[in-house]
Amino acid sequence: QVVCGYGSQDALPFRAIKEGELYFQEDREVNLVELALATNIPKGCAETAVRGGGLPPSPFPSAVSTLTDDLLKYYQHVTRAVLGDDPQLMKVALQDLQTNSKIAALLPYFVYVVSGVKSVSHDLEQLNRLLHIARSLIQNPFLCLGSYVRSLVGSVMYCALEPLAASINPLNDHWTLRDYAAMLLSRVFWTHGDLASGLYPQILLSLQKVLADPVRPLCSHYGAVAGLHALGWQ
Repeated sequence: QVVCGYGSQDALPFRAIKEGELYFQEDREVNLVELALATNIPKGCAETAVRGGGLPPSPFPSAVSTLTDDLLKYYQHVTRAVLGDDPQLMKVALQDLQTNSKIAALLPYFVYVVSGVKSVSHDLEQLNRLLHIARSLIQNPFLCLGSYVRSLVGSVMYCALEPLAASINPLNDHWTLRDYAAMLLSRVFWTHGDLASGLYPQILLSLQKVLADPVRPLCSHYGAVAGLHALGWQ
């Protein structure tokens, strides 16, 4: 898939691995809270920042409509509430996110926030909060997830299957996080699985690969078993 940047005019840096003809993008560490609470909210996708060898750049139409001031304020307030220090405010914000019928234009923004799980793998509290946002989006009957369902599934599976920096400390209960992610994986499939072609076999294949990989740590195997169990005996 095309990699989009918001306003980047430079090509993304790619490095080749020594073992074969495989290239990967170098990711910088991102502060999720600063990113989510930034005032310069992107208005839509800029031109793609990936250049192929000798190929014309792929067109990527803007998928996000211009936000009204009210929507922008709602996004900022909800994000600040969920990632903030007030548990009661977080509960109210998540409940509204789950039932609000007028936030369809904000779906890409909240999905983007949830994708920040990879930048806070050391913080169980933040991971849990991001999964709570994902759950509210999944359960909101007024939102059509469409193509964003794959991004949500990717973020949820990351929490279930990856070792996570937080897993290093035996005092951290990352097992409960993996159980919660597995439950969400099941819910997003059974409620929105028809939106993405081939989503079910892809999920099963990912879980199977992790479970059958002897190099993976126990916590990853646990996440795969939890995911398979949540999807059902079939």
